[in-house]
Amino acid sequence: MNKQELVQYLDSYLKNSDYKDSSKNGLQVDTDKTEIKKIWYAVDATTYIFDKAIDEGVDLILSHHGIFWGYEETLTGVPFERASKLIKNDIALYSSHLPLDAHPEIGNNAGLYKAFINMFALQEDDYTLEPFGEYRGQNIGFGLKFRNRIHISNMVTPYAEMLQLNKRLFNFGKKEYITSIAFVSWGAMSNMKEAHEKGYDVFVTWEWAHHEYLAAKELWQTILVGGHYETEKIGPKLLAYHLRDTFGIEIEFLDEKY
Repeated sequence: MNKQELVQYLDSYLKNSDYKDSSKNGLQVDTDKTEIKKIWYAVDATTYIFDKAIDEGVDLILSHHGIFWGYEETLTGVPFERASKLIKNDIALYSSHLPLDAHPEIGNNAGLYKAFINMFALQEDDYTLEPFGEYRGQNIGFGLKFRNRIHISNMVTPYAEMLQLNKRLFNFGKKEYITSIAFVSWGAMSNMKEAHEKGYDVFVTWEWAHHEYLAAKELWQTILVGGHYETEKIGPKLLAYHLRDTFGIEIEFLDEKY
């Protein structure tokens, strides 16, 4: 596919301009190539991922976490190594941070709630969905409320196992059955109070600091800590599948899990 057309499509589809983000969303490193035939997608843009992409003749890397975050002033050290590997080997880098967390179709949080709906075969009249997790004027996550209660053990087995989440459930609310879940994949413990105030039985997010653990316990808010990497590999996969099915581009997932 023509590179410029692909970039324009991604910018529009992901609605990059709608978000106030620390990440420089979009094409972060260009290439002299005019045609993109092979894409690798990953959660992070790192030197060891670039090394593998070089060996495989990749045209573009699609990542959730890019290499430019708005505070870089010089390309030295690791930032230089990253940019240099891409430029010398004519590989483009396209990154999408908050837009890929929030996208209603292929985003990280959409993937989290849709997996729950599919696993328990919920029909449209079985649940309601609402925006959740405001950040800089945009809702990043989703709140799901469902008619029939589900035993809380299902949040670990089979739901967390299916998505390969960390499966760290902290049942501070002492729930046995649940009828509502809020999903925010990024560093969203700032939204924990929102989940509590809106009465969500479980708040699913990626990770937390010690003081946030204490706050959840004091609020009696049940939390499923799914892991940063685990909850944020969903969107890149879904976006890559979308590009494959829409444009016939060859794709491959580079699972970098430690």
